[in-house]
Amino acid sequence: MQTVPKFCFPFDVERVSQTQVGQNFTFVLTDIESKQRFGFCRLTSGCRVCICLLSYIPWFEIYYKLLNTLADYLSKHQVSCVMVTLSSYFLVCFLQHSYFIAPDINGLPTIPESRNLTEYFVAVDVNNMLHLYASMLHERRIIITSSKLSTLTACVHGSAAMLYPMHWQHIFIPVLPPHLLDYCW
Repeated sequence: MQTVPKFCFPFDVERVSQTQVGQNFTFVLTDIESKQRFGFCRLTSGCRVCICLLSYIPWFEIYYKLLNTLADYLSKHQVSCVMVTLSSYFLVCFLQHSYFIAPDINGLPTIPESRNLTEYFVAVDVNNMLHLYASMLHERRIIITSSKLSTLTACVHGSAAMLYPMHWQHIFIPVLPPHLLDYCW
């Protein structure tokens, strides 16, 4: 839990433009037993505030919708609505609302339902996709870069989803904070 802020802000906050728009991204924390915990983040405009939800379940679309709703409430200074939304979400949303549909995590995501896969196909050309896929099959070390956190994490998760029915078995760090830079060597 002490490293979560470093993953929420994996950049120099002082160097970020105040005009930068908010964006959603995801990081992954892996415990000693190789169990992954996903951090779903929403950076507000100017990147000064990050809303983060931790979950062992990789429900990207659901958590991004929830984060966008919470960010809207916060931008309107409706903090009480944030608390009501969070409490109702965790208590009854799967029982009463059809708005949140649990995704099938045992199948290949589809376009356009999967934001990660859609953004991956928009951001990466076919030749680079093939090279990336071949590198993943050969279990090579792979570093993916992007100027936007949202594009970066979407492409990392989208490329990993393309391995279905196989899974990436090695170190998986979609967002690498500066304190973990040694993993690249």
